[in-house]
Amino acid sequence: MDLMNIVNEDHQQNGLCFYNRYLETGEFRGRGAQGNAFSVKDTILGENGLILKMTTFSESYERELLVLRAMTAHQGFPYLYDFFTVPEWLGGEQCIVTTYEGEGIGTIAARSERRFSYSNLMRIAFKLFWTLETLHMEGFCHRDIHWENVLLQRAPDGILRLKIIDFGLSLPLEPSPTPEQNLTSWHASLQVCQNQAYTRFDDLTSAIFLVMRFVPLNPFGAERREYQALKEEFDQDPFEHFNDELEWIAGLYSEVSLQRSTGYSHTDLFDILYKFNPGFDPTSPITYRIVHNQLIVD
Repeated sequence: MDLMNIVNEDHQQNGLCFYNRYLETGEFRGRGAQGNAFSVKDTILGENGLILKMTTFSESYERELLVLRAMTAHQGFPYLYDFFTVPEWLGGEQCIVTTYEGEGIGTIAARSERRFSYSNLMRIAFKLFWTLETLHMEGFCHRDIHWENVLLQRAPDGILRLKIIDFGLSLPLEPSPTPEQNLTSWHASLQVCQNQAYTRFDDLTSAIFLVMRFVPLNPFGAERREYQALKEEFDQDPFEHFNDELEWIAGLYSEVSLQRSTGYSHTDLFDILYKFNPGFDPTSPITYRIVHNQLIVD
């Protein structure tokens, strides 16, 4: 696919138009509610390993661009490489180019029956909470944390890096965003399903639910109309769903619920991960193996 890029002034001060700058490589192609994404190569600078996301939804584009510009220098987020709007006579799509940051964690989990080791569950939870805290400190909430928007990639040093993507629904944390649409989903908190204003704690709850996917544990079923009632049941006693080795997940959920009224505390939240097993370091690298050139998390 040949695309035209209008070089924006943030990257090229001349504002010239270059035809066919970004060429699709065929390594990746994805379609989502907010647009399409492709793996591309920059034919001018010779850069590979790029993802071009195209959308016709201006609000989604503006939200994503706002967050990427704020987070591009932080670990755990894609690097904003370029952004531009295609002329109306060529389609009028709004485009964002970022670095490729790996595979969706759901895709990776499917290679091991959607099951990760207990140690890796805690490592992933720690890294995900840390990355979300970074986003929140910059004043944004994600509002759509699920297994397609959390990526893992093996870095040159062999360490698996976790990244968060897709900020088309993101908004500033303050004032707390009131829902402009029904965000009920498997990964949404009970409060979101109840149509309450969105807070950082809803991102954290979604992160907890994501980790539960890879136990694997599914207390919410598969019917959207049943999610709220089942989340209400779960909320009454989250500990009944976990064995002794996984009680820390229920502990995280309960602490997040408590902090909705007492206020955010990094120490109280992360101490659950640090202290649950004093002999285990939740910051240690995620363990994995490569089989037939595919990443498999233990």
